[in-house]
Formats: sequence, structure tokens, C-alpha cells
Amino acid sequence: MKQKAFLLKSLMVIGLLGCTVSVYAQSYEVDRGIVLFERKPIPYADARTFVDLGCGYAKDCENVYLDGRVLEYVDPATFRLKSHSKSHYREPMEHRDYDRRHEGYYKSDFNVYYDGKKIDATAATFKEIGEGYAKDSFSVFYHGRKIEASAGSFKLLEGGYAKDAFTVFYFGKKVDGASAGTFKYTGDGYAKDAFNDYYRGRKLE
Repeated sequence: MKQKAFLLKSLMVIGLLGCTVSVYAQSYEVDRGIVLFERKPIPYADARTFVDLGCGYAKDCENVYLDGRVLEYVDPATFRLKSHSKSHYREPMEHRDYDRRHEGYYKSDFNVYYDGKKIDATAATFKEIGEGYAKDSFSVFYHGRKIEASAGSFKLLEGGYAKDAFTVFYFGKKVDGASAGTFKYTGDGYAKDAFNDYYRGRKLE
């Protein structure tokens, strides 16, 4: 009797920190002892231990997979998808990337990943701050990219703004001329310091 195939579907919404903005349907399938992604066999995948983790990720006893391909040097025993915090602020259109299918930070016991790629971060002290920002004891990251900021004093404001002791950032980019010590977010993309007003990271004249 033909074994009935079962379909493991994960619906993914992209944006904010993890899965929002656009919807993609990806599917892993196990049919007669063979694991498939989008109907194509995944070589060497172990059907007995295979688990769909969502957002295109899966694992078995030997490997971790993203969209059906093996992620090298990732330990399946310790790999977990990190749940994302949510923000009510909608990122401006020019800062959204609709082509990204896997936004977000993930870490195992020893490594940190963004968009399925390993980043130069220390897993033991790594934490996600929000709105794409994250840091470890030494570095600060925006959507997986290291930015020139002091991890010790770095903190998230709102609306994509963040700052350390000396510099203000808007969606990972420095806000030229902004005074970090007096900088405050005032809502709807607006912010101010002791000297100027800003809108979406730009100084208002």
C-alpha cells in the first residue's frame, strides 16, 4: 500500500524583526522515506528524525537546513529558532527589503546567525535588542551587519532610532550632527536633541 505523503508547511510573513511584510509558502515533504523541499529531494536528509522548524528552516539528526540546503558547521543538537520580539512601528518603505526571505537572528550554543549566515558575534553574550538591532559584549549589529557603536552604552530608542554615548543611529545609519546625550524620539518618525529637530533620521532645516 502506497504510503501517504505528509506535507509540513510553514507560512512566513517577513519584516519587523523576524517574519512580517510579505507572505511566502515553503514546504518540506516526507514521501516514502525521502525528504523533499518544494518537491525536490534533499540528499542525505534523515526522514526518521526530520523536523520542520518554520521560516524555511528544518533539521534532522545530522544537519540543519535552510530552504532545503544544508547549513554548514551548524550543530542540529543545539540549533533553535529564536522567537522575535515585536514592534508596533512600521519601518519606512525605503528601509524595507522585500527580497529577504529570512529576517532575524538565530543562535546556537556557540554561533550566531542572521538570514541563515554566520555573523561575527559571541553567542554567550549575544542578545537581540529590537527593530533589527542586537549586540554582544563587544559589538553592535543592525540586521546582521556590524555597525560602529559602543556596545556598553548602546540602547534602542523607538522608531528605528538608537544611540550610544556619542552617536545616534537611524535604521543602522549614523544621524550626522545629532547630540546623543540629549537626543529623544518624539513619535511618527520625528526626534529632537537640544539643538535640532529630525524626521526619519534627517535634520530639519
